[in-house]
Amino acid sequence: MAFEEVCWQHIEQIKRALQIAGVKSSVSAWSVKGDEEQEGVQIDLLILRDDNVVNLCEMKFASAPYHISKDEEMRLRHRIEALKSTLSPKQTVHLTMITTYGVAYGKHSGIVQKEVTMENLFK
Repeated sequence: MAFEEVCWQHIEQIKRALQIAGVKSSVSAWSVKGDEEQEGVQIDLLILRDDNVVNLCEMKFASAPYHISKDEEMRLRHRIEALKSTLSPKQTVHLTMITTYGVAYGKHSGIVQKEVTMENLFK
């Protein structure tokens, strides 16, 4: 939770790291309650941009580069699909990982389209 709070206090630095500081956007968290038929979804940060791109931001604190497992990739894909179902067909989703030391390259890291590190937060 502390890392998430730091991220929320550095939204402008996140936008700068993504090279979208000049694009009009709004930010929010997002969640959908689950039920017997559908699993719930919680997204740490959404950046809804006027250029029809939505950055779905996952915040992960780790003491080394963050490794994405097969199960984690499936959870991320579920979140992306749940979000897409609420968006206009014109909008596209970019999975953005905000981590302390980046995402480790591996079999499941290809799902990530953008990365922001703790270093970017304090530039």
